[in-house]
Amino acid sequence: MAALLLTAAVVLLGWTLNAWITGSAAIPLSTSVIEKNDDNNLERLFADAVGQMQQRQYQQALNLWHQALLIAPDIPEIKVNMGFSLYELGEYATARDFFINAMEQNKYQANAYYGLAITSEKMGDLEGALGAMRSYIHLAAGGEDEKFVRLARSALWEWEAQLGESSKSPNSTGDAAQSTD
Repeated sequence: MAALLLTAAVVLLGWTLNAWITGSAAIPLSTSVIEKNDDNNLERLFADAVGQMQQRQYQQALNLWHQALLIAPDIPEIKVNMGFSLYELGEYATARDFFINAMEQNKYQANAYYGLAITSEKMGDLEGALGAMRSYIHLAAGGEDEKFVRLARSALWEWEAQLGESSKSPNSTGDAAQSTD
């Protein structure tokens, strides 16, 4: 019964996170970045790519993000959005690399940690997902994304429960084979 409830909770959380990601995954380009680059082409590419993501046209968005990276490879928001597009296309390892690269450029890029967390989960790395999601919560808590912080806390609870269940499994500890007396 507990396993059924846990499975239902994980499915519900996954659906909720996917709905959130696909609805608002695009990270806006800050005006200071636009002024810094002062390039209408970059601004147009960014807006077009965000529009493609909102229409769930992730391959087209990915093509536009590539073009934007050629113009401005030092903008972490482009890499975060590229990561979310790749995530939606099921290219988790490549998405993870883009999220990590964005974090290396800006360690305060909260959405990169969120992307890393959900990508790590898809890749079966729940411990990595927990660490990245904790960082996201730390960076985003108290801001305008409080709704998403609550979703992130829910994901933490689910992942911790999954890790707790797997550590109780007889196969993971070997206790069942040893305790025969």
